[in-house]
Amino acid sequence: MGLIAIDLDGTLLNDQNEISEENIKAIQYAQEQGFEVVISTGRAYFDVRRICEKAGLSTFVIGTNGATIHSKDEKRISATTIEKNHVLSILQWLNERNYYYEVFTDKAIYTIRKERENFYNEIQKIKNADIDADTRELVEIAERQLDQFGYIFVENYHDILQQEEDFYNILVCSLDKKKLEEGCTQFKKFSALTIVSSANHNIEITSKNASKGIALERLVSLTNRSLEQTIAIGDSNNDLSMFQKAKYSVAMGNAKDEIKDACTMTTLKNDENGVAHAIYQYLDKLVI
Repeated sequence: MGLIAIDLDGTLLNDQNEISEENIKAIQYAQEQGFEVVISTGRAYFDVRRICEKAGLSTFVIGTNGATIHSKDEKRISATTIEKNHVLSILQWLNERNYYYEVFTDKAIYTIRKERENFYNEIQKIKNADIDADTRELVEIAERQLDQFGYIFVENYHDILQQEEDFYNILVCSLDKKKLEEGCTQFKKFSALTIVSSANHNIEITSKNASKGIALERLVSLTNRSLEQTIAIGDSNNDLSMFQKAKYSVAMGNAKDEIKDACTMTTLKNDENGVAHAIYQYLDKLVI
């Protein structure tokens, strides 16, 4: 049997940050037919577990853009960290330029209280202005990001570095496109890092040995599945690595054209139960 890898934000979650009943039923149906399902996301595992528990789902989880893999019984079976000296260099550079950022560990999402408040106020200021539909969508996605579970607020980046924890992912945010591009250019200079994006307001930094694609390939091997019978469903740049590994790749209807062009098919939007639609198509036409 095959494996179905599903992104979370903009894919499995609708615009209310919920998994619809239709999507839940489709996942459960696939599992009943013997298919392994994995949530593959940039979110931290503890946040994903809370979402899945609310939906009554039990799946493998590829978290923090491939830096972690957890089994259905909540055991961590793989972890790829960013070296601490690289974390220090990254946070110093971001701090000097007043970026908002979040640092993901196995226990929490650490962020600077002051920069968090500034980023939230920036979102509200733009949201309340006379803006076009694209800008409104951008700020609404950025605002939903702040609803993640597991934040710990600290006063400065030294407080983060003092934690006796492994660092998996650093999420950098800005509603200033030029500022975000500057950050992307800066960190692409690090050969030890991988830089991706899950939305127009962010870049995400992991080890070069961590990506959704690498984790998917590892999980397929661990579960004795086959990439030839694997489907990956997603909507953004950080899903491309798993699209490249899976035999079948599905772009959400709300994805950009460049994501759709990289996939073998396109499904409905995340607010139209696009995941359920893709799963049933996969089971009925490509496998059964």
